[in-house]
Amino acid sequence: MRDALAGLGRNLAAGLKLALFLPVARTSFRISPGQLVLVAIVSAAIDIDADWVRAAQDAHFSILGLHGEVYSLGLLVLSAAIIAAWRREATLALALPVIVLAAFPLIQVVNVLPDLPQTNPAITESTRRWFDYALDAWTALLCIRSVSICLDAQQLAGTMRRRMGALAGGLVIVLPVWFAPLAGPLEPWWSDRPMASGRKDFVSPASEPALAAQQFLLDQALDNLDDEQPGVTDLYFVGFAPDSRRIGFVSDVESAAQVMKRRWSTRGHSVVLINSPSTIARYPFATVTNLRETLEEIGDIIDPDDDIVMVYLTGDAARDGTLDAVNPPLELVPLSPAGLRNLFDSAGIRWRIVVVSACHSGAWVDALKDDETAVIASSGSDAHDAGCNGGIRPGAFGAAFFGEGMSHSDDLARAFATARNVLLRKGAAAPVLWVGPAIAERLKAFREGRGGRVVAQR
Repeated sequence: MRDALAGLGRNLAAGLKLALFLPVARTSFRISPGQLVLVAIVSAAIDIDADWVRAAQDAHFSILGLHGEVYSLGLLVLSAAIIAAWRREATLALALPVIVLAAFPLIQVVNVLPDLPQTNPAITESTRRWFDYALDAWTALLCIRSVSICLDAQQLAGTMRRRMGALAGGLVIVLPVWFAPLAGPLEPWWSDRPMASGRKDFVSPASEPALAAQQFLLDQALDNLDDEQPGVTDLYFVGFAPDSRRIGFVSDVESAAQVMKRRWSTRGHSVVLINSPSTIARYPFATVTNLRETLEEIGDIIDPDDDIVMVYLTGDAARDGTLDAVNPPLELVPLSPAGLRNLFDSAGIRWRIVVVSACHSGAWVDALKDDETAVIASSGSDAHDAGCNGGIRPGAFGAAFFGEGMSHSDDLARAFATARNVLLRKGAAAPVLWVGPAIAERLKAFREGRGGRVVAQR
């Protein structure tokens, strides 16, 4: 064991030199099946720590992360076997995986730096994008150099021939690494999803207790809505997060609802619908059926000629803007822009504000804009903003629009302008605003206090 650990230390030291482009030879590495196992364990240990840094506070350890490690290792070994067959040198099949994995720890550590709590707030979308490009280039050069070291040991004739062989071999290794997420699902070591259906504190959304509780939660949420005040322009808020796969969508809607209650006085005028394993006992499910019932209830208690209804949508979306509704094992209907328009019309809601934080959210502007509607989208219909499909943290748009804009302004257009400036400074996609001329007048009356209830924040 002592010899094995000494060999591991030697491999990691040589791998560090390789990653830093310092002089190193193949003879500096100790090649054996045991060393391959050890460097793979080191790589997995770093990934476990990195996933823990990125995970939400209530995330739990998931053995499914092992699938990603085995899958990636298999791709590396397969690539090395292809190169070994091409070079007719059987030893390369073992040497290349050991050398590459021994050099990877530094890249793995650097990769997690932008996700550290101390650095994440200062990292803009543009900076993160260029950081990822640089990391990809570094990885490619590392793989090319790993092959070059092995070819040097073979005394391959001709400098140009050796370089071209190293380039081709390096690409054979790095391309599967780049495209691995497309070829197979890579689960993190730490997950916010339930561990298993057999876990005692996990209740399936399709179970009878969950469904019974859900009906109670929806009835309670609708019963708690206050009637509109005659002669007063009331604002009602509905948050809708239909995708249970990312905890960040939950934070988006909860944060937005709190801002609207605190700053725009929607307490008693607010309903939140969420699909998430973590909120199954707190909020009604975000289904089209529940959204229809919610809007119809609001439509029954408001003055349609006076009151305004805001709907905030956040989730993963298709190119036409349609929001995925995901809450396994339930089979749910997605929400399209045309579908939301029909729900508004059916409920008799005239004055509408729709805020959409999703990929290709600009499609909602094109589909919903009219004289009596305001639509705010996190990006244009042809834009795919970084992080728009959710994550473990709240999205940049929701934090900018509600956290920076709506929480400090009593004017929708001014709040949008504030959010837009924040997002552009971070290198994110530019959001889109449409305000119909009729609702612009209604919002002006609301803002100027002719029945409006916006609370100034000091």
